[in-house]
Amino acid sequence: MSYDAKFDWRLAAAIVFALAVLLLGGNYWIVGPVLMILMICAYPQSYHTTPHGLLVRVFCMKILIPYEVITFVGPSEENRGRWSWYSDGVTIRYGLASQLHIAPAKMDLFLADVGARTPHLVRRGEALVLSFA
Repeated sequence: MSYDAKFDWRLAAAIVFALAVLLLGGNYWIVGPVLMILMICAYPQSYHTTPHGLLVRVFCMKILIPYEVITFVGPSEENRGRWSWYSDGVTIRYGLASQLHIAPAKMDLFLADVGARTPHLVRRGEALVLSFA
């Protein structure tokens, strides 16, 4: 199944602000690269649950995370209560010490789909955690 990323109004506002500065006579050697980086960040992201693993597509990268190595899938806890880009996203921990923050538009459906494909994870609250029993 395929999931799109949430639309980020803060990023859209930053792009509009950078365009306004550029058009009103700002230094294009400074505003141009900043605008380019913002446009790359605004490139649509998508997340796909495939038979082999979770496929994350970001700009010109594809990251395939096999379901067997996923140890945690749940709401981003470390940034709650603070203004952050990932305050309402999902954290995926996999492998020995890797983690990825994503923001699917339909978080409940995404968690249910990943939970159905990872039998080694159990539901604890809103998160899927590794079961040792």
